[in-house]
Amino acid sequence: MARANTGKLRVGIVSANWGAIAHLPAWRLLDEVEVTAICTSRQESAEAAAQQFAVARPFWDFQAMCADPDIDVIDAGTNPILREKMVTAALHAGKHVVNQLPFASSLAAAERLGALQREKGVVGVAAASVVGLPHLALMKEMIDEGYLGEIFQVHCSWQMGFFLKIYPGFPYTWFGQAGLGVSVTRNQGSHMLHALRQVFGPIQSVVGRMETQLGTWDLPSGEAMRVETDDTSHALLRFASGAMGTLTTSWTACDSPGFHIDAFGSKGRLRLEALHYPSVASARLYAARSDFALSPSGGEVPVPERLSTVAGRVVAADPNDGSGGQRVSLARLFDGFVQAVRNGGEPPGSFARALEVQKIIEALYESHRRRAWVDLA
Repeated sequence: MARANTGKLRVGIVSANWGAIAHLPAWRLLDEVEVTAICTSRQESAEAAAQQFAVARPFWDFQAMCADPDIDVIDAGTNPILREKMVTAALHAGKHVVNQLPFASSLAAAERLGALQREKGVVGVAAASVVGLPHLALMKEMIDEGYLGEIFQVHCSWQMGFFLKIYPGFPYTWFGQAGLGVSVTRNQGSHMLHALRQVFGPIQSVVGRMETQLGTWDLPSGEAMRVETDDTSHALLRFASGAMGTLTTSWTACDSPGFHIDAFGSKGRLRLEALHYPSVASARLYAARSDFALSPSGGEVPVPERLSTVAGRVVAADPNDGSGGQRVSLARLFDGFVQAVRNGGEPPGSFARALEVQKIIEALYESHRRRAWVDLA
């Protein structure tokens, strides 16, 4: 069983890729946490990762890691199909869990994980890093204080060119394989929906359209890989508040213009934009009051230090951060998780919220099949 509310929480990370590159530095910003273990699929890679990242204990069997009594938290990486087995094993062992996005490969799988987490009485979160972004927190504060007035429309876009060219050593070509629970809608779309839900409230109904616009990837080996997952997604959203929204995303978008949320209300406008993954390194928040002008008049809003504070200290963007600048956002998310373990309550990106997002994702695919609006009652 996981340790009680005393002593440092001991974390085991499954993944020597994103888990080690992005999650590990974020965990290490928290004084109440110690990353004590790392797991890969082979002994030699696990031992190499433990040495490379200065982690004490290598594992090459996730079942053994999940069962270990000296580990309190399992931070699970890899594809959603395999990850469901890892998270299930961790929950059965009474561990607190950080699950990657996409949260699950299907709605049924997401419901199983949510039910098991509630049954075991442990804390679970999805690693929705955008939710921890200080600029998004400031955007929400300003909206809650009435800056926009009545919200009329919300537009979210994330356009990246990850898969236009496959470079040697690129570890994510499996994103193009069907049956693993991944796609641009499930991956980037899940992050976007977590951000939108966090700031603008529940989504009531959706229309979705998904396509695979780049049908083959030219691999460094000279082979052509047939792509079986969608790489471009467009959606209309109706929020419970009455606001209308759009969501557009692609990972085959030339020039990679990045991420933005643009919100318009009766009293003003807020625009959050960022290059690459939304992070403290590139994010900017702009605000404008309604003045009936016919050209944009907004200015950048500085983020207060309190929103960039982790474990009592301000953490700036690190130019050598291999996570694309997400270290601060992830650390803020993980800090909320730790506080929920210590004190109870729902953390940001909770399993309950992840299940809600999963329902929206599945509704988008249902809409695509039916070519109709789908209600999320």
